[in-house]
Amino acid sequence: MRAEEISRWVVDHGALISTVGLAAAFDAYLCTLPWAGQGIDWRGVPVRTLRLDGVSDDEAVQWAADTPMGSHDHVLVIDSASEPGVICSFEDAVRDFELLSSRPELYMCGVDLSGGRPYPVFEHFIERRSFMTLNAKL
Repeated sequence: MRAEEISRWVVDHGALISTVGLAAAFDAYLCTLPWAGQGIDWRGVPVRTLRLDGVSDDEAVQWAADTPMGSHDHVLVIDSASEPGVICSFEDAVRDFELLSSRPELYMCGVDLSGGRPYPVFEHFIERRSFMTLNAKL
């Protein structure tokens, strides 16, 4: 994420900018999965999908709440392994992911905070593909 471009949103939402190392670690996990083109090849991975055409923010939040990522109060959002991500509330991540990144693909995973430190659960993630689809690993 380009932290300078979303700095106002980060302040307004009480979010945190993650380290590049955390974004790279999440990306390294994602790279262990099968890939096809610009995203994960979901053919062999249990998945739940939501097409975003005509879907409200509330509907997207409800859909995501029923995925493994929904069991976390916080989320790490990344769109690159070489830039920091954003750690924010689950609801803010799902409502505002389009504001956080102008790239067609981004990834979010659940994060547990303890003592102000993030403990990501990489396998509880959602992929946004081509701006139009959310895929949640089950």
